[in-house]
Amino acid sequence: MPYVPGMSGLSVIARGGYATVYRAMQDSVGREVAIKVENRRLDSNRDQARFLREARAAGRMSSHPYVVDLFDVGVTVDQHPYLIMELCDGSYLDRMRIRPLTAVETKDMGVKIADALVHSHANGVLHRDVKPANILYSHFNTALLADFGLAVLGEMRDSSVTLEVLTPAYAPPEMFRHDNPSGAVDVYALCATLYAVMRGRPPRWDGDRNPSLITLMDLFHQPIPDLPGVPRELVQLLRYGMANDPASRPTAEQLRDLLTKVDLESGDPPVPPPRWSPGDDTPTVRAQFKPAKKKWLFGLLGIQDR
Repeated sequence: MPYVPGMSGLSVIARGGYATVYRAMQDSVGREVAIKVENRRLDSNRDQARFLREARAAGRMSSHPYVVDLFDVGVTVDQHPYLIMELCDGSYLDRMRIRPLTAVETKDMGVKIADALVHSHANGVLHRDVKPANILYSHFNTALLADFGLAVLGEMRDSSVTLEVLTPAYAPPEMFRHDNPSGAVDVYALCATLYAVMRGRPPRWDGDRNPSLITLMDLFHQPIPDLPGVPRELVQLLRYGMANDPASRPTAEQLRDLLTKVDLESGDPPVPPPRWSPGDDTPTVRAQFKPAKKKWLFGLLGIQDR
């Protein structure tokens, strides 16, 4: 077990390829916490100083009500960086494996996590790994975004390692091209997550095994089907957020506001989908899509097209 000052009774919760999570007792205040220890070492003083500086900046995200509290960060005596965080009850990956979420539950979770992303993007922090396993719940809160601190570690890896630690099911196509990430990466990942928790598996995936990289790239050109029992208006909004072109996606703020406007209780007929799918990248198709998308967005926001 690693030695983390002020912590006792460490026991393993989960092990992954790049980090291990422990349950522990924070002795000074008598509370249980989660400690995530990176398997990689930061050997140089420069890397350690950068980690501490940037992780503390990311820790400011935890002031948001829908972000897991990050209590402290540090580096062990054998140079492994660690994060001390709020201990939660479970993740939405666990929940979707037991029972897919309803549209109402998904909308509520989506609005909260989108608002957390609005806050982080405004402070210049990208999450980079939004997925069901990183959205947690506790007795006091139904949705909490975790692992902002590990986003900092991701930025410190070289691009080839960053690609390896992506969760392919929720990563947008530009991440596989080594493009510079933007807030659009988090928007795509959140929309893919919201679709997945209602479907019970990631968008376009037919099995539980990761497809090959070639197959994965082909999947981006397949349409995203409607979901039985889910209002088409909600699915269409998620398709909008999963556009292959980052510039065609809403911002986190726009996504939050559009999710808030989606009425899941009314008996109104669903808004017809625009004649476009995330795999259609030709100028002609995009030209056809723009008026339809504009009309659809105005309808969600309750304003008239002038």
